[in-house]
Amino acid sequence: MLTDEEFRLFRNLIHEQSGIFLKDTRKDFLENRLVKRIQATGMSSPYWYYKLVTEKQRAELLVLLDLMTVNETSFFRNGPQLELFRNTLLPNVIEENRRGVRKRLRIWSAGCSTGEEPYTIAMIILDALPDIAGWDVRIIASDLSMKVLAAAKEGVYSAEKVHATVDDRSVDRYFVPRGDRLAIRDEVKRLVAFDYHNLKNDNGQSGLDVILCRNVMIYFNEDEQTRLVRKFYQSLRPGGYLLIGHAESLQGTGSRFEFVYERKGTAYRKPMEVEQCVS
Repeated sequence: MLTDEEFRLFRNLIHEQSGIFLKDTRKDFLENRLVKRIQATGMSSPYWYYKLVTEKQRAELLVLLDLMTVNETSFFRNGPQLELFRNTLLPNVIEENRRGVRKRLRIWSAGCSTGEEPYTIAMIILDALPDIAGWDVRIIASDLSMKVLAAAKEGVYSAEKVHATVDDRSVDRYFVPRGDRLAIRDEVKRLVAFDYHNLKNDNGQSGLDVILCRNVMIYFNEDEQTRLVRKFYQSLRPGGYLLIGHAESLQGTGSRFEFVYERKGTAYRKPMEVEQCVS
């Protein structure tokens, strides 16, 4: 059993390293996650496991952070928001980018879990761009968990999970049978680049058209949420969009985003910069 002092030690460490903040009510959650790792590493107590991850084995610290992630996801999750993306946000972005010298799209799925979100976005883009061969499209998909990134890169899912939320036309077009499972087709995979990223750190992304960070900020405290929203604002181009979870809000973050609402779908838009007239 974790003592209150040990819980605070681990909570502070996890918050410092990842931005994830465990409330007092999450003590049992942390304890359950630690038990197997303490046994696997041969440590005799939570205290000695803490010493291990902070002083001896950096790799084990990454395992610990991996254990804190909750990877609940599905294809086409939050239908109203994705319909807003499909019918309004993406057409706006495409039209704005057609005017440029290069036809390009840059989208970041932050906290991509096992890949369903970025692959969903890729399918929607393929539907929207019949001339995609003339475009430079890249979906950057990142996560804190190496385990889920490995599954995402493989791109193979149970048929039951796919059919639960993907319509038959999209299944036929974007998946191929792999035994009793379904695999993402290469034309979808080519649009997505998976990479490890800790949202506590900067990944240098800029000029993005869309950022999706859905159901991630609920695990951060207010200060970390404010920092992260500021980072997203800086990473988007003027006119770019931020999509967050339906239970999340930018209230209290002091952001300058404009709220977008359409048929129960919500998003946030970075205002277009106002050009200064020089007389």
